[in-house]
Amino acid sequence: MWRLLLSAFLASCVAVHIPGVPQEFTSNDLVLSGISDEIAEKFSQEYINYLKTGVESAALRQISAQLANAHSKKDLFTKELEELSLADQFVACTTCRATVNVGARLFREENGEFTGEGADDKIKSIALDVCLRLQLQTSEVCSNLIDFNFPTVAYIVKYSNIDSRTLCSLFMEFNFCNVKNANYNWTLEIDSDGEAVTAPKSEIPTKNGNELKVLHITDLHYDPLYTPGSLAECDEPQCCQRDVEFIESTKAAGYWGDYRDCDAPWHMLDDAFAQIKAEHTKIDYIYQTGDVVDHMVWGTSVEKNTESLKKVNTRLAEIFPDVPIYPCIGNHEPHPLNLFSPGDVPDGVNTRWLYEQLYEQWSTWLPADTKNTILEGGYYTVSPRVGFRVIALNNNDCYTSNWWLFYDGTNKIPQLQWLHDTLLAAEKAGEYVHILTHIPTGDSTCWSVWAREFNRLVERFRNTISGIFNGHSHKDEMHLYYSANGHAVAVAWNGGALTTYSDRNPNYRLYHVEDESMQVVDHETWIFNLTEANSHGDSKSPNWFKEYEFAAEFTTNLSPAGIDKLLEEMAENPNKLRTLWRYIVTSADPKLNAGCDRACLLGVICRIATTVSTQKTRCEYLRAKLSIALDNENIVTGSTAAPSTSSSPAATTSEGGDTSTEKPGGNGAVSKSISLNFLFVAVLFAVLYNV
Repeated sequence: MWRLLLSAFLASCVAVHIPGVPQEFTSNDLVLSGISDEIAEKFSQEYINYLKTGVESAALRQISAQLANAHSKKDLFTKELEELSLADQFVACTTCRATVNVGARLFREENGEFTGEGADDKIKSIALDVCLRLQLQTSEVCSNLIDFNFPTVAYIVKYSNIDSRTLCSLFMEFNFCNVKNANYNWTLEIDSDGEAVTAPKSEIPTKNGNELKVLHITDLHYDPLYTPGSLAECDEPQCCQRDVEFIESTKAAGYWGDYRDCDAPWHMLDDAFAQIKAEHTKIDYIYQTGDVVDHMVWGTSVEKNTESLKKVNTRLAEIFPDVPIYPCIGNHEPHPLNLFSPGDVPDGVNTRWLYEQLYEQWSTWLPADTKNTILEGGYYTVSPRVGFRVIALNNNDCYTSNWWLFYDGTNKIPQLQWLHDTLLAAEKAGEYVHILTHIPTGDSTCWSVWAREFNRLVERFRNTISGIFNGHSHKDEMHLYYSANGHAVAVAWNGGALTTYSDRNPNYRLYHVEDESMQVVDHETWIFNLTEANSHGDSKSPNWFKEYEFAAEFTTNLSPAGIDKLLEEMAENPNKLRTLWRYIVTSADPKLNAGCDRACLLGVICRIATTVSTQKTRCEYLRAKLSIALDNENIVTGSTAAPSTSSSPAATTSEGGDTSTEKPGGNGAVSKSISLNFLFVAVLFAVLYNV
């Protein structure tokens, strides 16, 4: 929830105009960074005085009121920092640095009231006060999330060497805020024997009907507390659990799920498994790319999360007893949410409990030689057949909402180095590889250094990697990897989500995979319409149907070169892009009714072409080309905006997908716990450091 707090600060700071903030911004990052540091120093004083005296100045009262009135408890969840103007980015960076400065001074004063005995309680009290005073969330959500995260953050503060500028640059990878710290800007040593990339990867077999079938399910988000008829419109990050009596029918949760901020009831997931079993008699492998646990992020526990994981994995084993299943870890699996620790930290803050549980459950499908790496970090490799290898990563190492990222930037290298070594061995053995990850590397919440090095591995081993599969975004989408010199070298396929969270029809994917090169030569997506299903309640099962086949709808060439060519065509023909967008959002009624504007279409094409959030070369080229096509549409129609209808394939502003324009509320994976913890975390980090 740190994004929520910062977004609120932006609105208030711009409104009152902090003295010294430049009125015109240039692209000179060094100048902006220096000014940001100077303003952060000035801004710190006002809040420090309040905490020491308990007396609010007129300026602080004005800012507080503006903060509380600038948002609803939900709206600011749906705004990413990358969406902001350069001026707003400046204020966000400055606010982050100022917050850390405040904590440093208060908690490092010798014999001060914020040091010594009881300091921990004072830290939590300040964080809770800010959360409630700015109406960021309900008291229950604020309190629980702060309590959950305190032990981990306190440990990281004590044993890490991160400073305020590095901390803020990891949260906000704007150029002027993104300072370079050697421990957080490393490069992998990559085998240099590979051939230079001189052309896009274009070889792909022809679909012949004898392909392997690979089922992809992801982001199930099973909610054990889901209650049909309960309140579907609530203040908390997740609804459809409480207040069953006296609910207006329009606000009541549907039987099979709900388009609003609600996760999947068990009977809906079980129906999905039964549908898959009945419809698809030939499934060779199943990929499950994470996020089994629900979005009730303030109500997690080791016991609850373990039970949800066990119930889903047990049912999958029962329904598909003869099908190998290859899972990977989502950011919602641990308690607390998002936290994946190194192996050498104390038990009280160690994620080993999760790895032990998952190995025990996954051992139904995985051989014993996967145990060491699963227990070490939740990743593994297995060879299901001669010439083919699956590599499942725990790429929550890149997730900027994982506080352990700030503990030591270099401790994220070992898994990527293991990936390198595994890919090199596969190359030498003549194996083709599928890589499973949870988070798309182009997401703005995937640390750009990690994503950059992963991209280098993809480029180097492009002839070994036959496919990449991920989830997290709750979008039925794809991402295209490019070499350093601009050639398309790999495709990542996203399975969408079985949850309805938020504004989604549940979906799964079935890939047609050529059995020698292991390349995806087609894929199909299956959904049911939630509005229709809920109209029948429990009297009828949902009507699952094939929404589309990619080859029939778009292109039979699913190679990286073929997908890149498709993007060129979509940039020239916006209607083709609108059709793709409709499928990205699983034809969900709220999305189609909302329609889509120009910014959304530009965002869709950019998101597909981005696999490192700070590298936008191909994205910008395609956006420029699409802009011309949209302008030409307007000339023909005499309109001032791109065509958009509620009944035809359109798009919606909240589903743009570009990390610079997207409203991540459309991204069901957004971790809604992070913004309210931001001040709390920043203060803790400041306790022991000179900043």
